[in-house]
Amino acid sequence: MRNYLSVFVISFLVVLLDQLTKWLVKAHVPFLSRIDVFSWFDITHLRNPGIAFGMLRNMPEDVRLYFYIIVFVLVLVVIFFFLRRLEEEQRVFRYALGLVLGGAIGNSIDRFAYGYVTDFIAVYWPGNPDLLWPPFNVADSAITVGAISILISAVLWRDKES
Repeated sequence: MRNYLSVFVISFLVVLLDQLTKWLVKAHVPFLSRIDVFSWFDITHLRNPGIAFGMLRNMPEDVRLYFYIIVFVLVLVVIFFFLRRLEEEQRVFRYALGLVLGGAIGNSIDRFAYGYVTDFIAVYWPGNPDLLWPPFNVADSAITVGAISILISAVLWRDKES
């Protein structure tokens, strides 16, 4: 049960932070507007109807919805599959699963409620907004950090086992 509790707490915190930041952006930054923060970072209010990097945005909306549902269910199944098999010492892997789960839930809330995900973090080469990394949000960040942590944890755990 401890495995599940830490995953749920981390997931809850990610969803809370994700939804709070998206709400703040929607409430205070007009759509398609930008607030300059640093020479390499902006808050930009965007809507992404697709998946990562805007892929699938041109797909018919009803097809996208079914695709999201299938992917979300698969993510849940994979997370709980790994969670059931983790050993107590595999804390990083467990926390990473919580990040991925929280990010998936945070973005799914937007997709199912609005048909798009609010992205607002814009990072680019200092002084050159043309060299922009695709905008993202807190949920995307949690998924990315969680996935990288899972890979690193899996490699380190495998090395420890052998």
